[in-house]
Amino acid sequence: MSNQSRGGRINRINPLVHQIISKALIKNSDPILKKATVTHVSTSPDLKKCLVFVSTMEGNEGSLKNSLEKNRTKIQKVLSQEMTTKNVPKIIFEIDNTINNVFRINDLLEKVNPDE
Repeated sequence: MSNQSRGGRINRINPLVHQIISKALIKNSDPILKKATVTHVSTSPDLKKCLVFVSTMEGNEGSLKNSLEKNRTKIQKVLSQEMTTKNVPKIIFEIDNTINNVFRINDLLEKVNPDE
């Protein structure tokens, strides 16, 4: 089985969920969510769960997580209205710390090689 045929449906659904949730965050009244960015979406093959990774440049991951959980039902409702599939996955938000890790690694590299 080729890589293209394996997970083809999920490969079409993940970008759709990404787009819908990104728009929902921008339209949300919470100022913390307006500055948040959806970095990655991973939907289970049975469309029961959808893991959504969100990041912010503000550095306030705690308040971002609280705002996401507070507004999860609103975002879930927008997702169910926009998707045309039989099942709509339940959204599970996770904070993406990739940007913080990149900054930390850059700081460590600068300490090791300060002359570059």
